[in-house]
Amino acid sequence: MNWKLVNKDPAHQPNSGTYSDWKEQIAKECYNQCVYCAIHEAQFGGIDHYHIDHFKPRSKFPQHEHDILNLFYACPICNRFKSDDWPGDPDLNAVSYIDPSRINYSELFEVRDNFEIEGKFTSSRYILIRLYLNRVQLIFERRETTRRNQEIKLREEVNTLLALVGDTDAQFALTYHKLVLEVYNNLLNLEHKKMEIRPYQLADIRKS
Repeated sequence: MNWKLVNKDPAHQPNSGTYSDWKEQIAKECYNQCVYCAIHEAQFGGIDHYHIDHFKPRSKFPQHEHDILNLFYACPICNRFKSDDWPGDPDLNAVSYIDPSRINYSELFEVRDNFEIEGKFTSSRYILIRLYLNRVQLIFERRETTRRNQEIKLREEVNTLLALVGDTDAQFALTYHKLVLEVYNNLLNLEHKKMEIRPYQLADIRKS
């Protein structure tokens, strides 16, 4: 997963408006992707379909409702699963959510060979379960990203080798082109399968 540390600067706190007016700024700060599952907004149709997440829920921390240091970018699924959940205080080392502007989430999880993720710590295991970060949709996204990176790397290797070999070994070039095509076809198959799945159940989305 391509989690990134969010750069929150107190100096960039807007002088006026409310959190809903700052969506563009928050999206940019969070690299236009969900801070929890790392899925880019393009996968959900753009910024209009993404949410502003109150890291500390406004129902429990009303003083932070319009504090941009408390505002992050989240996909609608993660934001709905998180809702106003707040099981503890991270300053007291209790089980709770981890501020994406303090810790890079890539340090909290490990990706397995089957593309599921595993939480390394108590808090990250809690986040994993609460936000369903191993939902089928995300597993397919991780597979696609891996395949896509394999394809890019293989194409680069092929182009480098072809430049060295030139036209002297047609069979060599054909073999490597077949490898690229195989990776590409695997990627397409994954995309087709993703269109046929339901990444979560309706009952799960409505859990409190």
